[in-house]
Amino acid sequence: MVSSHFKVNLMEIYKKIDEHHLKLSANIQEFEAGAGMPISYSDRLSEEINLLLKGCGLFDLKACWLISLRGPDAGIFLQGMVTSNVLELKIGNIHSSLICGNKGKILHHLLILRRYSDEWIVICDPGEGRAVGTLLDKFHIREDFKISLLNKEIMLRLDLIGPFAGDILEKMGFDKKNSQWVFEDNKIFSSRYNLGKSSRFINLINLKDIQSFFHKALKFKKVDLISLEAYDSVRIAEGIPRAGVDYTRENFPQEAALGNHISYNKGCYIGQEPHARMYHRGHPNWLSVWLKIPFKSSTNAGSPLFQNGKLIGKITSFGDDINDEGFHRGIAMIRYEIAKGDQPLSLDPNQDSLIKHELLPNNI
Repeated sequence: MVSSHFKVNLMEIYKKIDEHHLKLSANIQEFEAGAGMPISYSDRLSEEINLLLKGCGLFDLKACWLISLRGPDAGIFLQGMVTSNVLELKIGNIHSSLICGNKGKILHHLLILRRYSDEWIVICDPGEGRAVGTLLDKFHIREDFKISLLNKEIMLRLDLIGPFAGDILEKMGFDKKNSQWVFEDNKIFSSRYNLGKSSRFINLINLKDIQSFFHKALKFKKVDLISLEAYDSVRIAEGIPRAGVDYTRENFPQEAALGNHISYNKGCYIGQEPHARMYHRGHPNWLSVWLKIPFKSSTNAGSPLFQNGKLIGKITSFGDDINDEGFHRGIAMIRYEIAKGDQPLSLDPNQDSLIKHELLPNNI
């Protein structure tokens, strides 16, 4: 609980945090309840990427709603709502999950933290919180547990990403053996959940201390703020698709290569039957793949892709800020039969086919 001597003024907290971003000429996008997220900064993308690759980037994700489900029936209820096996999730750990519709298509991407034996925290993508909360409340009828929004009175999310992320947290008081630790007399929950091979710690921080945490973290060398633009550059280089960018509500998890989001042996959940049929007896029509695009190619997200003169898909994410042995990385959604082959692709039906493709790391 928040101390009775500390009156929560969320808008004032948001304002104080956003002042750090505005000093760097940030483009801030506002989401639910007035929470902003830095989309980009002015003329410092290379510096941000360098932090993520060689230092530590502080990513302000206070716009992510944190929905707590706590009580004797919380785990069983959530198990039937999402694609992952939340009952097998160890206390202090995080994993990826989805809420899907009856026909199996994706409705919401989630991260789920098991904070206590009887509590799971659903971490929503920015702008998705109200819809996720409404859906959970709609299906909650007789089960014995309580749903609450932690952002309102308890905590917000800040991520530390990069090779020094763990060291920085330890210097601030974090113990690797325990996800729950004390910062300035209040509990913080920090859980390692890597961004591909990049070290990432997701931190849920008490509202009373979040500004102090912000200030203290930024005092360390090789630590600074990063934006969604820089985050995207690294997650593309790591082959991680993003909801709303690389896949939409028109896609099945199998199309978006979200193999680490689904449990096929946990039993029933919404969308389970079409997922099982596709997994055991069929395949999707489309598939997200990882691209290696020649360095001098002129392209961007949304560009069509061709093979043997035929349109076979399009680029959904493109990162031209990280050079991978003479190639840029990208993610594309292409026809399944093309994705399973190894013939290169092109950006124009009349161009040479020079774009290599491979399955994403979490392909199903």
